Amino acid sequence: MKFKRFFVKWHVYFYGLICILANVLAVLSTNISGFPMPKSETLDLWEEFLGAHEKIISTLSLLCYFIPVILCVLYSMKAFRRKPTDKEYIKVRVHIPGAFALRGIAGWICNLLLETTFLIYFKTQHNVPITFIVIPSLASYIFLSMFSFTLTYFTLETLNRNVVLPEIYPDGNISGTERMSVSSIKNMFLFYFFSASVFPVSFLIIRIFCTKHYNIEIPDYSDFIYTGLLLFIGLILTILISRFFQKPLQKLTDSANQISSGNYDLKTVICSNDEMGVLGDSFNSMARSLKEKEFMRDTFGKIVTPQIRDYLLNENVALGGETVDVTVMFCDIRGFTSLSENMEPERIVSFLNEYFTGLEKCIASHNGVINKYIGDAVMALFGAPVRTKTHAKDAWLSACDMRRELVEMNKKFSQEGLPEIRFGIGLHTGSVLAGNIGATNRMEYTVIGDTVNTASRIEGLCKIYKKDLLISESTAKEIQGQDFAFVDESEIRGRKEKVRLFTDSGNPLENHGANP
Repeated sequence: MKFKRFFVKWHVYFYGLICILANVLAVLSTNISGFPMPKSETLDLWEEFLGAHEKIISTLSLLCYFIPVILCVLYSMKAFRRKPTDKEYIKVRVHIPGAFALRGIAGWICNLLLETTFLIYFKTQHNVPITFIVIPSLASYIFLSMFSFTLTYFTLETLNRNVVLPEIYPDGNISGTERMSVSSIKNMFLFYFFSASVFPVSFLIIRIFCTKHYNIEIPDYSDFIYTGLLLFIGLILTILISRFFQKPLQKLTDSANQISSGNYDLKTVICSNDEMGVLGDSFNSMARSLKEKEFMRDTFGKIVTPQIRDYLLNENVALGGETVDVTVMFCDIRGFTSLSENMEPERIVSFLNEYFTGLEKCIASHNGVINKYIGDAVMALFGAPVRTKTHAKDAWLSACDMRRELVEMNKKFSQEGLPEIRFGIGLHTGSVLAGNIGATNRMEYTVIGDTVNTASRIEGLCKIYKKDLLISESTAKEIQGQDFAFVDESEIRGRKEKVRLFTDSGNPLENHGANP
């Protein structure tokens, strides 16, 4: 671990050393990578020319190999004089493999230009054909340059992706950095194709052509040895490139499985400046977006009921509605003003929240939804927005559960020194207009109509008849297999006809002093 931190801290110098070693290996391979040339008077003159200018040529060649070092140092200094948060600083760290590899072949290019210059000078001095010298020399420099570039780039890119960048940028997010063309997946595979296939095959074909054309005997099978070495390098490249994509894809697969199980608190770190890095950052953005949407959905489901939330999220957001048959419930606390006048505001809110939580549980368990809270009262719907044919019975069963829940809540309130609660419930079944009501930029899902007003009036009559539950005749008729006790035929404000009211005898509050 200490060596890893040391390597990351001084990785630029290690990268420079790797670049130099790659060029050294390329130089050492010149003895077996050079293309054969026929023995001739011109070749003898060329060798004599090289011997006569050996010091000058050696010095200039050595200087050519210092050029990559200088270029790499200048490239590094351009960024490392900046702050770590600077975009140029990040860009240089991400681009180092490609930048060092490209600058690393500058020495070979300069040597090629140097040798071409001397060949032109040699031709002017001796007036001899030099084509058979230029072509093999050019081919050799091309192969050696590719050899150097391949070793440098893929070695540095492997270290960069797996060691350096994950330590420097643990959160990833480097895909937004300007990308080098060599870093794209398309160009990387094209280069891989040339390095692992075209490169060794072309080398072998040209070597064999030259030996056959010039009637030169193949010495010690060196051509096949060098070609085998190139194929081995191609195998290493295959393994490296497969790992470039295998590990990120495995990370993305694991993250996708976690998201599918509902875990959005994850971060997929892919430190690469290619399409995989972009995909990783896009995946993280998607996870954050899903988390935000889930939070909004969950929050929305607390502001309105989950059923109404799902109704609205299914693109039912236009103003207007439709006529449906529902059962409307109103439930109100009796004497709440006198109960709350001696309580702190914070305690009142906590008191009501606990009370409403108990009621909501009973209503939701029977396919009901709380449409709104009106002070200490609750308006609930059965049959909308979730359609059911048993909405009247669901409303009555919910009311029975609310009675039992109130008994348990009163026991707890009594132990805490809080006053007991009494409530009244009114149920009425009929047609309503259900839908989104309001302005175009501010609306709510609700129901309107005489059925709603009647249910509210029936709940208010609980005080007069001293009942905790009153059911209209239209609701009682919808509940099969249940006998209700007739209470009275009452006038309802706003209605011409009287409403027959019923209740049941199954009141668990009778022995708890909670009757209205």
